[in-house]
Amino acid sequence: MNVKKTMIVGSIFIIICVFFLVGYNIFRYPTLFRSLNDYSLNAEQTEQIKQEILSKEELTILVAYFSYSGTTQRVANEISEKTSGDLFEITPKTNYSNVYIESNMEIRNNARPELASEVENMDAYDIVFVGYPVWFHATPALINTFLESYNLEGKLIIPFCTSGESDIDETMPTFLNSSKDLAVYGQSRISSVNQIESWLEELEILKK
Repeated sequence: MNVKKTMIVGSIFIIICVFFLVGYNIFRYPTLFRSLNDYSLNAEQTEQIKQEILSKEELTILVAYFSYSGTTQRVANEISEKTSGDLFEITPKTNYSNVYIESNMEIRNNARPELASEVENMDAYDIVFVGYPVWFHATPALINTFLESYNLEGKLIIPFCTSGESDIDETMPTFLNSSKDLAVYGQSRISSVNQIESWLEELEILKK
């Protein structure tokens, strides 16, 4: 009888553990059951826009970023300094009270949280860097709001992210889902400011 009870208790414990692990992973991957499409331009179209922009004698550059802990802000500042680009901080109209839960639900529900401010002269820029931390293997929903708030067609859109573990490729499905007809190019995870100069050289931007 004791053996039977032990087996029952053990089975219940295993079932609880399985449910916990499944629930935890569903929470960690809020895009798991979402349908995401790549609406950006194809490689050939993007290359054409890239060549047209880089052939200009002078480039106008915007470095837009969302930073929660300050890490992405430091990277954005460095990119701005090296490219002589203007800085724009993407901030929520309403601050998070519980960022861990609220940001997860925004991504899960495909929300578009309102932003506190907007770029007044977006038409003036040739290149727009878009920076963000990786949240739950995706872009923060604020980035999707930003991308969908302007007509960015004809510009070169360069995503960059900061993360201790996740690569930027994990975020591209949510990024590209908000990139209808956009030329998205050269995305990179920046784990150290020492990477920035060589990355910009690869993008052929520093030569300007």
